This record gives sequence, C-alpha cells and structure tokens, in this order.
Amino acid sequence: MKRHLLLTAWAFAPARTSGVYRAIGMANAFAGQGWDVTVLAADEAVFSVEGTVDSSLSGQVDSHIRVVRVPFTSGVYARDIGQWSRAQARHPELWGMGHGLPFPETGFGDWRPALTRAAEDVYRGTPVDLTIGTASPSVDFIPGWHLKRRHGVPMLMDYRDAWTIDVFTGGRNPRATARAERWERRFLAAADQVWFVNEPIRSWHAAKYPTAAGRMRVVPNGFDLVGGVSPAVPFAPVPDERPLVFGYIGTINVGQFPAESLLEGWRRARTRSPELARARLVLRGHLGRSGVAGEALDGYLRRAEQDGIVYAGPVAKADVAEAYATFDALVLALASGPGVTSGKVFEFAATGLPVVSVHEPASAATTIMRESPVWVPAVSMSADDVASALIAGAALVRSQSAATRAQAVEWGAQWERARQLDAGVAGASELLDGQLQIAGSQKERKQ
Repeated sequence: MKRHLLLTAWAFAPARTSGVYRAIGMANAFAGQGWDVTVLAADEAVFSVEGTVDSSLSGQVDSHIRVVRVPFTSGVYARDIGQWSRAQARHPELWGMGHGLPFPETGFGDWRPALTRAAEDVYRGTPVDLTIGTASPSVDFIPGWHLKRRHGVPMLMDYRDAWTIDVFTGGRNPRATARAERWERRFLAAADQVWFVNEPIRSWHAAKYPTAAGRMRVVPNGFDLVGGVSPAVPFAPVPDERPLVFGYIGTINVGQFPAESLLEGWRRARTRSPELARARLVLRGHLGRSGVAGEALDGYLRRAEQDGIVYAGPVAKADVAEAYATFDALVLALASGPGVTSGKVFEFAATGLPVVSVHEPASAATTIMRESPVWVPAVSMSADDVASALIAGAALVRSQSAATRAQAVEWGAQWERARQLDAGVAGASELLDGQLQIAGSQKERKQ
C-alpha cells in the first residue's frame, strides 16, 4: 500500500510566488518515489487577483498529485473591506501586529481554522502517513502539528525561509513576537524532522533550539528540469565584433535586489573597459511581488537604461532555458546576508555561462558557487570591486571554449532539484520505517 503525504504550501502552481518551485519539487519528488501526495494550498483566485500567476507551472506538476484548495481570505489579501473581521476593522494597527489572530502571523493567521478542517477532512478520507509544511507563511505548519497531536502522524517542517531569525543579518527578526516564538518552539518540539535550505539557517536554529538540533538537516534548493530540459546553454563562440550581453533573471525588488551597487559598478566598469562600454545588461523577471514597478523602481530602471542596463520583462518558467541562451554571461545580483542563497543560484550554475556575483562574500550563495569553474565574485560591494568582477567576467566569456563550457555544465548538474530532494525523501522514508520497527518491537514486548 502506498504511503500518503500531506503537503501544505500556501502557494502552489500556477502561483509564481516565492517558494512555489520548492513546493512543486517536493510534491513531485515524493510522487516520483511512489507516494500518494495531497497538497493543501490557497485558492488560485488569491494569486490571479494579485497578478502572480504563471500558467506554465501547472504543467510541471505530476498528474497523480491531488491539490485541495483551502479557502483563503486573510489579511492583506482581502482587498474587500467587507471581508475584514470586526477586530481588523476596529483596530487595524493592532490586528496588523497579529494580536487576536488564531495564529500569530500577519496576513495569514486567520487561515489556521480552515487549514485544520482541511487536514482533518483529508485524513478521514485517506489516512496520512507523513505531513510536510513548507514555510513561509509559517501557518503552513498547522496541519502537520494538528495531525501529530490528534492522530500521531509524523510531522516534517520545511523551513525554506526563516520565521524568528533574520536571514539578512543573522540576528533575531525584529518583527518576531513572543507569541510567534512560543509557536515556533511548540512546532519544533513536535516535529520528527526539520529541513533547512542552507547550513547557516540550520545552525542558527540548532543553537536556539538545541533539543531539536538532532532532528535538523539541510535539504538545499536546486534548479528544475522544465519538460525534461536543463537550462544549460550550448556553447557558441562570441564574435569579436559583437557586444557582450550580460543577463539577470529573477525578481527585482527595491531593498533586496542590490540595484544601486550594481548600477554604480556597471558604470565604473564601462569607464574602465572598452569591452564593457559597448556591452548591455538585460534584466528579466517580475518587478516586486505584484509585477508592477513602484515609483522608486521605475525611476531606477529609467536611470539604468541610460547606461546600457535594460529591463526586458518577465520570463515564464517554461521559457527560462530559451532566455538564458540569449546571454553571454550572468550577473548574480542578490541581497546580502549570511542566510541568503536564492533558488536562482542553482539555475545560474546549471547554465555553464560565466557568473559574476554581486553580493557580499559572506552570503550563503558563495558556498554554492565557490567551486564553479566559471564563477567571478566581487570581493566587496564597492563600485570598483563590482566593476573589476564584471570586467573579469567579460574576459572569461571571450576565453571560454566548448570544453570549458561542458566542464561548467557538468559541475552545475549536481544542483538539479530532484537530486537535492532524493536524500530528503529517502530520509523521510527511513523515519517512517524506523517508527514502524519501534512500534513492532513494542507490540512484541507487550505480547
């Protein structure tokens, strides 16, 4: 009989919000190893209203996976004031801090009752062998916690982000309330396994919750094979007369995307290098969460265009490989922080193109890229150091051969998402096998 996984992911295909690729990957990984998989996710309308939908993502989901849409009208996503609770309408400031919510998470806490009911309904229909909540939002952990308390179902927490720790500073999240920390402690005490996307985030939590440290492990992100196709770019020499095209694919957020550091470094490189003076940097991706540029971002893009940095719109997941093939080199421009990796790191690595890193050296992305044969890191975020990295990246483009491209592609292939998840799925299966053995031994002793 197949084992049954209940995965809770607020955003699931066709939503294109942060973390959805990991959620799809986990569901596919368990289904691919013979599990029945049910996903609890928010209504598609939540994302279509916000304009955060990529219809091509639905085609990436294993056809055997069942998706249960749980009504979600909570918080900032309830645009109709008529949907607000009395507490939210009367005291919006206090409500925004999470007070009075059934779960202490602004914008998501009201989802707890609906999630609990949905998890119970799924369990009654087909008993669940394992639950996974992938967060944020952290309310995604509620179904697993409920079924663990009510029915003893093993619970796995997937921390693709952090809740009470700030991944950008490595310190306590200033928005974390005492109530949120009590819930985090409660969840971690109940969880049978806890997954993190990188070692810095795992080690922070292990230090904070030492009694749970032995159940924590790193299960990294990775790049996706879309329709079985890798984002690897076939080698073709760049004619000397053709200007180089640097590229970036990813969300462009003011305050997270290092916009000014990149622009100043790019400008400095253009004054120092004739090669860069005629090059272009093409930015692809959504502008912020909603895809609409605010005043600050719009102004930045207009200024940047004067220096050869061009915004060329978003890219559907199904078209990512084709978009990478239009670039000669990539610019890995990331928010800096010891816990920041970003899923794009793995996709960039898989292309085999030279990658110029524009982020602090202490970023967790450095751990991923440091062995790459085509990685050029900026040694700091100063304009001169960013410029030097861009100039070195251009030289690497000109010197790359078919053999060195193949070497880079081979190195990057290790980061394919299914490979990263294989060990995690195996570990979850071993967890259940071990619990069955313990239960069998206890039964024999009683007899």
